[in-house]
Amino acid sequence: MVTTCGHPAGTLTGVTRLSHKLLAVLGTDVGVVLRYLITSAINVVNHQLLLQMALRWWGWSGGVANAFAAMIAVIPAYLLSRYWVWEVSGPNSVRREVGPFWIIAVLGLVLSTAAAETADRLFGSDLLVSAGSLAGYFVVWLGKFVMLNVVFRQPDEEPGRTAVRTGRR
Repeated sequence: MVTTCGHPAGTLTGVTRLSHKLLAVLGTDVGVVLRYLITSAINVVNHQLLLQMALRWWGWSGGVANAFAAMIAVIPAYLLSRYWVWEVSGPNSVRREVGPFWIIAVLGLVLSTAAAETADRLFGSDLLVSAGSLAGYFVVWLGKFVMLNVVFRQPDEEPGRTAVRTGRR
């Protein structure tokens, strides 16, 4: 069997076709997905630093520390998502953007805080509290992308708001 870069022949073509189909289903492009992944990585680091600070410096429980980290980290997460990932400009819409973003953020907060507090009570390990927090957020991560892709790509009746990537107003 002929191989390409150590992969069976045709595998990369199949992966490429699958990724193009997935992007078409999501109604987005590779740039948006890459910016979302980078933003997610930044948000994870930001959240984990705040979480560990609250656990180690202030001695807070896993659940309280996680809730604190989530409440602070959600602000740059929203700003990066809106302005950099989806390149939306103009006024923020509480009903169409901020509200849905906060709903999914609260869902992630609830799941990750429950997992972090459970890990803290069962194991008492800062590392496992972080793992619990990450597991809780991972559950909503893909759904968040799909929801934000819809929210930030919608045409808007509000004057001055532009979804730059799609050129919609």
